[in-house]
Amino acid sequence: MNDEILKKLLKKILKELAGTEAEKIVEILYGKKNVNEFIIAKKLNLTINQTRNILYKLGDEGLVSFVRKKDNKKGGWYIYFWTLETEKGLEKYKDKTLLDIGELNKQLKNRESERYYQCKNCSIELNEENALLNNYTCPECGETVEVKEPTEIINSIKVEIKKLDDNLIIINQELTEMEAKDVKSKERKMKVELKKKEEERAEKKRIRDKEKKKMLKEGGIKPKPSKKASKDSKSPKSKKPAKKKK
Repeated sequence: MNDEILKKLLKKILKELAGTEAEKIVEILYGKKNVNEFIIAKKLNLTINQTRNILYKLGDEGLVSFVRKKDNKKGGWYIYFWTLETEKGLEKYKDKTLLDIGELNKQLKNRESERYYQCKNCSIELNEENALLNNYTCPECGETVEVKEPTEIINSIKVEIKKLDDNLIIINQELTEMEAKDVKSKERKMKVELKKKEEERAEKKRIRDKEKKKMLKEGGIKPKPSKKASKDSKSPKSKKPAKKKK
């Protein structure tokens, strides 16, 4: 996914959750890790407490994460370092998009199956039931309501559903790529850990062998023969056949 498209999607979900200032956090944290909260506050032109309130709200949704470090130079206070959780943000946006598509499909079904009425004076819209209850007159001005042509609004709903479907395709592609990268990263880490363990075992064996040789040398003890050598020593020596007396 193009970075600008991705950032646009992230901004939208952050803005909906924590307001306009949260939208700006995407530009500050995108593509970075462990950004000092005082730097974030300075770029947002907010106090540290205002900045923390926004970040905590996003943190509760899993959209940002933090590590904290003690600053011994400033009386041992903790400073928080924040990271944008892009994958979580996309998952949140995906969930919301699915809900929006579901709601729009309901509206589309209603518009295609039910009749709606509208007052020309007040632009008030009534469904069939409410129009009947009001005797097909406007509850505001008393003017007779007329059947509303559904084509325009049906087309508008379809266009909106198409936009959301397109966004969903992009989100799913990005999440798939992220998942693949995560799997590869875990595999690399596992290989490194296995290699490290093998090296540790080899080093321990080398130390044990070294200590064993040292002990044998200091005690004047000859190393035990191998099992094969031991078996060879126990087997009777072959004797030459005695010469027959003439």
